[in-house]
Amino acid sequence: MKVMIIAPYIYDDNMIEFTKNKTGFGLMVQNIVSSVAELENVVLLTRVITKGKNEKKFKILSHTWGQFFSNAKLKDWLIGIKAFFANGVTVKDKARHVFYEVDGGYVRKQIQKEKPDIVHIHGIGTITESYIRICEEMKVRYTVTLHGLIGLNDSVSAPAYEKQIERDFLIKAEKNNIPVSVISSGMKARIEEKYLGKKANNITVITNGTKKSNENDTKFIREEGTLTQEKFQEYYSDCLKQNDLYPKLNDTYAYLQYSKKNGKKILFFVGNITKNKNQMQAVEILKNTKVFENTLLVLWGREVDNGEVRRKIVEYQLHKNVILGGFNDQMDIFWKFCDINLFLSLNDGFGLPIVEGYMHGVPCVTFEDLDATQDLYYPEAMLKVKDRSIESVANALRTSLDKNWNHEEIAEIGNMFSIDSMSEKYVNWYSCLLYTSDAADE
Repeated sequence: MKVMIIAPYIYDDNMIEFTKNKTGFGLMVQNIVSSVAELENVVLLTRVITKGKNEKKFKILSHTWGQFFSNAKLKDWLIGIKAFFANGVTVKDKARHVFYEVDGGYVRKQIQKEKPDIVHIHGIGTITESYIRICEEMKVRYTVTLHGLIGLNDSVSAPAYEKQIERDFLIKAEKNNIPVSVISSGMKARIEEKYLGKKANNITVITNGTKKSNENDTKFIREEGTLTQEKFQEYYSDCLKQNDLYPKLNDTYAYLQYSKKNGKKILFFVGNITKNKNQMQAVEILKNTKVFENTLLVLWGREVDNGEVRRKIVEYQLHKNVILGGFNDQMDIFWKFCDINLFLSLNDGFGLPIVEGYMHGVPCVTFEDLDATQDLYYPEAMLKVKDRSIESVANALRTSLDKNWNHEEIAEIGNMFSIDSMSEKYVNWYSCLLYTSDAADE
């Protein structure tokens, strides 16, 4: 079976053009591509301008400006011009929408050339609409995976027209039996309740998966005493004064190692720093240094909040208790320092950091009403917070830090969400859809 996976972008630190978007979505799609490619023939197509590459198991299709212009048909340009006047607040947004639609010509050409059995599209919005348009025009079997919902939460920053596209597509997909997958049972339930008002037989739940890497920490180990606690705190205080400046990973590693040896309780909060991810609430909780004096919180992720969390850390003088760690693509060798994994998103499709923590035996504190909680809740590994008040989270955090967790048991739970299990579910889904489609054609 040949699968064409289509996404706006991926994250791959081996190709510079794929390092711009350091997001969980980019990492997850990359993991899906590489893991499905272990089982089936996979080609990857994105919006990113790239010369392409033949990986060991799959092919990243080239996408050049030459291909963009040479394959665009008059109808693609006409749809692009229409898009220019239909949506977008800024001229830059309008130009981007034109690019997406005109790029449909390139997508059409690649489908003709590669002849996939099925096309798997990731995400819904202006950036993926032309993918769907071309698949329908060419009568190619396609599926869509949603990695989160943008239309049902004010905490998710997105234009109204993007939220409307999500709503319209999901209603159309249910009506026309277009196969859709979501990454948590909570997502499916909310779509059925808020968008459809009925059960959606076209929606399948396939939870995300992850794996431990075999990365060793040799290059991070340094001679004891090279960076004292005082030196790190002074160095980190200087980092806080400048936007988007973070300690070097090896320095943070050494400091966490030192802190762990000296009895500190260490919390991780993984994800780009945004209003929706809600790192600010964690900072507000740590402000009570009398209760959490012996606690160190590391916020892993890029700042996409205009420096609001950074300024609060400075304002509350929390440089000894809260570290902005920046983007860390080597998390596997850091989890051993973590006592509790905080996940306080206002809205989240799945919460992959929860599973990543589980795989390393790290328990999680998160909200009871998150989409992913239904799939990821095990009392042996998670403490649920019943409401979103600072007091409730602080109480749950204190309880979790005092609890005697069985880390081996938690790691076993994490293995249930392996990347191999996820890829098998996707392949089975494709096979089922193709079998159903073939049976219908006979």
